[in-house]
Amino acid sequence: MGEPVTLRARLATYLLAPVLAAAWCGPARAEPVRILVAAGHKIGLAAEHPLKYADADAARVRDVMVAYGGVKPEHTFVLAEPTRAQLLAALDKGRDLAMKHRPDEVTLVFYFSGHGDREALHLGDERVLLTEITTKLEQVPASLRIAITDACRTTRDKGFVQDEPFTISTTTSTQATGQVWLHASSDGEAAQESDELRGALFTHAWLNGLRGAADANNDARVTLDESFAFAYSQTLIRSAKSSGVMQKPEAVVNLHELSPVVLTQTAARMSTLSLPVSKDTHFLVYAGAARSVISELWGSPDRRIALAVPPGSYVVQRRLGGTGGAAQVSLAAGEERKLEERDFAASPLDAVASKGDTDVVAAPAHPSRHELSAGYEAGADTRTGLVQGPRGGYAYSWGKVAVSVGGGADLAGRTLPDTTEHLVTAFGRAGLEVRFPWDSSMLRLGGGARAGWLWQTLDPAQGSASPTHSGAFVAGPDVLAAYRMNLGALLFAELGARGSLLVLREGGHLRAVPGATGGASLGAHF
Repeated sequence: MGEPVTLRARLATYLLAPVLAAAWCGPARAEPVRILVAAGHKIGLAAEHPLKYADADAARVRDVMVAYGGVKPEHTFVLAEPTRAQLLAALDKGRDLAMKHRPDEVTLVFYFSGHGDREALHLGDERVLLTEITTKLEQVPASLRIAITDACRTTRDKGFVQDEPFTISTTTSTQATGQVWLHASSDGEAAQESDELRGALFTHAWLNGLRGAADANNDARVTLDESFAFAYSQTLIRSAKSSGVMQKPEAVVNLHELSPVVLTQTAARMSTLSLPVSKDTHFLVYAGAARSVISELWGSPDRRIALAVPPGSYVVQRRLGGTGGAAQVSLAAGEERKLEERDFAASPLDAVASKGDTDVVAAPAHPSRHELSAGYEAGADTRTGLVQGPRGGYAYSWGKVAVSVGGGADLAGRTLPDTTEHLVTAFGRAGLEVRFPWDSSMLRLGGGARAGWLWQTLDPAQGSASPTHSGAFVAGPDVLAAYRMNLGALLFAELGARGSLLVLREGGHLRAVPGATGGASLGAHF
């Protein structure tokens, strides 16, 4: 009986050994910690124009790094309009947080959007030397430090080396240690921001890449070199095509024992928007009815570009030369939607300004689109008093101009001393209008004409006589003013008022009947 016991003991030892080893080695393989310090400052030195979107840039970096980059919300320090002391204090807080972990577990990301030069960041009338920032970063016990500055750089500081477009080469090592600086522009260049994108060009491109657009090998991971190479090319294209002044980002790299540094991973719970293979095609992705640009991309002739986005409704605008189109997309959680050329329909150019510059090209018109609507109107005219009835219409819009056709019915009546009159008018109309969009709403002003047929029924007061019926052709001009509110990417609601002048033949003479109605309607874009 002794032998089986020995075998069982040996078997237990073999089974428990990996468990004990894992328990013993567990603390040495703790979860990596990523710390983010992000700051935006709109105000620079006295001679520098105020920026518009620096604070928003810093907040967007925080949102993307938390959603895709493995940064926990409690490990972020986001500053809007900080003083010099506040910025340095935030870096100290990052250092204190890092000291609670082993250095090889910590990655520090520092981001700044605002004014600056080659030697310093400008916080209002205060200057923070990049050498001070470098010293603060080096005090953080982290194996990897990544600093991103989206600011103008107009002077040269000794000791910096430009690597263009990128110099990170991957090896089989499992660790990356050292420091990386990503600058939005090269020496002597202005960092540009866009009114259309509502943010800085480089930051917008870099964040697009982190959401998945830079994932060249489709492994659902975006590495540091992929993100910069993508941001470099997209910033170069955007600045050249929009402002005519090329902005060339720059990377300063000091890394050792390097493997691919993965910055973000596109989670399966996110939705995926896949753009068609195309060359020299400009895509803008708008967030639903808000019309705010969440992503700007240039198509690739070699592969589809996929973008990870939260579930929801989006409008994708396609621009090629002076023409383009638009596609409306609703995405469920985890859904992948592959857009094709046939999904798009038409659109113009965009607005870019140098950071702080006040001369901005007008924003583009909204994409061409079809609309259907139905509603009800009620009002009065000078002949019968109360008039009411249903309305329906179709419109085709491009930019701030639209043409419309439609129809409806007017129901009216009046009581006379010896008879009761009932009127039913069926009509069609056509018109031209101008539109003034504002965020998710719109004011419509237009005019046109309508024509139709009026049926008249006269019921004598004496019940013995039979009703009499007759008809007449009616026509005349009308004017319209309406306020529209979008209800998501597809639907809209509208309140409006209409004035009309109908001409008809009555008693052998032409008669003009002015009237006014007001009403409400629901509709859809497609």
